[in-house]
Amino acid sequence: MLHFRALIPLIIILCIGIWMLSTGTTSADLVAERNVQGNAFSITTLSFVNIDTANFAQLISFFVTPGIVPGGFDARTIRIEKNGEMDVQYSLQALKTNGHDPFCQALELQVVRRDLSEIYNGKLLDLSIQDIMTDDDVEEWVFFLSFDDTLEDLKGKTCDFDLYMRTYRNEPNEEIKGIHAKHTLSNTVTSGTW
Repeated sequence: MLHFRALIPLIIILCIGIWMLSTGTTSADLVAERNVQGNAFSITTLSFVNIDTANFAQLISFFVTPGIVPGGFDARTIRIEKNGEMDVQYSLQALKTNGHDPFCQALELQVVRRDLSEIYNGKLLDLSIQDIMTDDDVEEWVFFLSFDDTLEDLKGKTCDFDLYMRTYRNEPNEEIKGIHAKHTLSNTVTSGTW
C-alpha cells in the first residue's frame, strides 16, 4: 500500500507532462511585473504574427507559392506589435533551408509598411533587417515575393526558406541568452513552366 501511495504523485506528474507535450506549439506572450523593496522587474512583449489581412486571423503558413513564373509575384502580410515600456531591438532574416540554389538566389523580395514606405528591396536571401520599436506600436508589413528570371534551368525547382525574427540587446548576431523572443515562419516556393 505504501508503494502505491508513493506512485500517485509520479503518475499525476507523468500525465501532466504527456498532456503538455501533446498540446504542441503555442504563441503566448509573456508579461510580468513585480516590485520588491524598490527593485522593479518588467518584461516587454513583442509579437510577430502572420495574419490574414481580411479578418486578422493568424495563418499557419506564410509563402506557399506553387508554380511561380517569370513576372509573377506573391504577397503576404505580417503584424509586429510591442506592448510595454522597454524599447525592443529585433532583426529579421531570410534563411534558406532546402532547395535549388540558383532558383532561391533568383527570388526577389520587397518589404513595405502599410503606409507604403519601403523597408527592403533586393534578393530574398540577402534579407537582413534590424529595427527598434520604442512605443506601444503596431507595424504592419507587406511582403512581395517576385521572380523575373527566364533561364530554362530554373523551371520546376523548389526553394524552402525561413523568415527568422529575433530580439537582441546589443548586436543582431549576439548569442541568445536571458529573456528574448524568436519566431520562424516557414515558406515554400516552386517554379512553374514557361
